[in-house]
Formats: sequence, C-alpha cells, structure tokens
Amino acid sequence: MNNIELLSKILKSTNALIQSKEYKEAYKIGNSFSRKRMLSFSNSIYFICSALRKSISTEITDFIEEHTNLKFPDISRQAFSKARQNISPEAFKELCKLIVDTFYSSNIKLKKWYGFNILAIDGTALQIPDTIENLEQFGGKENQSNIKTALATGSAIYDVLNDIIIDSTISTYPPKERKLAIDHINSITNKKLLDTSIVIFDRGYPSYEMFSFLDQKGIFFLMRAPSYFKITESVDSNDFIINYRFKKVTRKLRIVKVGLPDGKVEVLVTNIPNETITPIMFKELYFLRWGIESKYRELKSSIEIEEFSGIKPIVIKQDFYASIYLSMITALLKKEADIAIANKDEHKNLKSQYQANRNFILSRVVKNIITMLTRPLISRRIIDKILEKAEKIRSQIRHNRTYERKVKHQRKKHHPQRKSCI
Repeated sequence: MNNIELLSKILKSTNALIQSKEYKEAYKIGNSFSRKRMLSFSNSIYFICSALRKSISTEITDFIEEHTNLKFPDISRQAFSKARQNISPEAFKELCKLIVDTFYSSNIKLKKWYGFNILAIDGTALQIPDTIENLEQFGGKENQSNIKTALATGSAIYDVLNDIIIDSTISTYPPKERKLAIDHINSITNKKLLDTSIVIFDRGYPSYEMFSFLDQKGIFFLMRAPSYFKITESVDSNDFIINYRFKKVTRKLRIVKVGLPDGKVEVLVTNIPNETITPIMFKELYFLRWGIESKYRELKSSIEIEEFSGIKPIVIKQDFYASIYLSMITALLKKEADIAIANKDEHKNLKSQYQANRNFILSRVVKNIITMLTRPLISRRIIDKILEKAEKIRSQIRHNRTYERKVKHQRKKHHPQRKSCI
C-alpha cells in the first residue's frame, strides 16, 4: 500500500465516521442535534474542518456555493456559532486518531533509525484571544506591565521520521509537561509501536518518576538533562551507568556526555543499555528532536493554528484538532510527492536534493478537503492533480540545519476584560 492508497482509505473512513449515528451520539453535547434542524451534526463537522480563517458569514456563503452536494443551509453566523457549542472538541481529536490508527496498522514501510521508530514529545505556547473565560480556563502569563494575557499549551507526541502527530492536546498554561507526556504515551494502544520506539524529550521532562514510568512501560527514552540535575554532576565519564532508587525500586540510568561545536558539553540520560549505540550516535539521535520544533513552526506559520475562528474555549479546542487533522492529511500527500521527486531526480546527478513544497500542498488540501471527504470519485482526481503540481512546485532540502528560523507572532488585540461571544 502506498501513501495515496492509504490516504484514500483514510478519507473514506473519515467520511463514514462523520456520517455515522454512533459518532454523533458520542460527541454531541446533551440533547443537541436530536431533532431535524437546518444545520446537521455532520455538516457542522465538515464546515469546521474546512479551516475557517475568514469571517464566518463569508465562509458560510463560500461553503454553500462550493459544496452544493451537502445542501448546507444558508444560516446566520449566530446560528452556526450556537450549533458548534454543542459539539465536543473530542470529535475532531477522534478524526486525528483515525489517521494514526490506520497509518500504523497498514503495511506501509516506516522510516526508522537503526530499526527504531523515533518519537519526540514537547509542548509549545499558543496565543489565544484575551478573554476572561479563556484566562480562567487556560491560564496566562504576566508581561512587564503586570498585565496577564491568555495563553494555552499545545503538546504532542510526534513521529519525527514519518511526519505523524500520534497524539496531541491543547491544555492549560503554564504547562504540566510531565503529566501531558504521560497522557500522550498512555494514549498509544499500538503495543508494537511502543515496543519498537525511542522517545526523545527536552530538558523540562527528566525526573525519577518519569524514568520509572517509562521503564515500567518498557519504553526506551533519551532526555536532555537540565543543568540543575544533580545526579549527573559527579559523573566524569562520557558514558556511564548509575543506579537510582524510586519508590523502593532500584533502576539503572545511562548518562552520556556529548560535545557541541561551541565547546559546551550536553548531558543526555537514557535507559538504552546497548553499548553499540555510542555517545556520537546519541548526539545524532537527540538532534532528531528538532523535527517536533519544525512541526510546531509549520502549525503556527503555515496552518495558522493560532488563528481561531472564535473566542470561546470550545471553539479554540475544535480549531486546534481540526488543524492537526489537516496537517496529517498534508503530510501523507507530501510523502508521496517527495517519493516521486526523488525517483525523477535519481539519475540526474544534481548538486542539491529537492522536496515538495509543503505550503503549496497545504493550500490545496485546505481548499479541497471537504470534496475529498464527501465525493470519493472526484477525490482521487483532486489528489492526482495536487501530486502532479507538487512534483513541479518544490523546494531545496537543506541538510544539517541546526537552528530553526524564528517566527515572530504578533498577538491579536483582544481586550482582557472582553466576554466571549462566539
């Protein structure tokens, strides 16, 4: 099965799920959508999945004109806003889970590092509208003027080599990083995936409790140790095994020190005992963690995950998971386009390597996602057309880029005392 066959299967399954009675019963709130109304539950899901970025009134008009097969009603912005309050954000997280489950249960060939799946866990701060309700539900941060602005935390476990967000969540700020990490790992029901993975963490995660949790799960990990982590201070060797005790159980921890180009020494901790994996290899492995940083940059700058279509907490959560869904659909298309580009360039003896332009593919996915979901006969033609153009609209691969470009985000001006209305 190639990526396009897999994508076609995912789109078909997604549409069947959205149309199912079980899905509606699971994710409608209260007795909503129980009677026949102008705006159905499934049409509400489709509309939110279309990545609302303009004014809702304009989006409704455009949606009606572009998707006549859905018989979407000509409703007001207020009517739609009221309807979406009755849909659990978990409905959109379920669509993401469908992609993950289908991907890892397929026979598609996975990219691995020395036989391991490489997963990274990390979080990011998300700018959300400044309202009293958002401050109460998500939290925030005080600036130099002691004015508190609303923020949320996005957190994910990400397959960095296969470009799949295995689990994600939007939570409170400041983040409870370790708890979110544990929740991500507990969400994975595919035991084979866990047994063949190494999970990479940055320096906010090391603790004896986290080490013990991962050991009990039988999961290999690699973490960057913070400077205040005392257990590493007395270790002189670049590769050393120590014992630690947590809740009356003694376990082993491997401490690895690697040199950086600027002369500094990075301290990494792991439970991988295999001596064939050397400190230099661990340095290479930890560098793969930058993949999740790049993913967050993509979500913020390309998918515009912080551009919410409303200001109420439930809307913010719905939009967050809908954006994750679109990101993964885009990733599957890009995989196939990259393969086609590599095959075409294989014997050209080019000085540089090229890949498909993700922003182009994303723009086509956002424009066509509802048609791709609801009209399977047309869907394959759309996919083929996107791939054909993606092979031509490409960008150079830049190897060994150590630092990500910083993207400046300007906070939208929402009055802190403004009440939520959408």
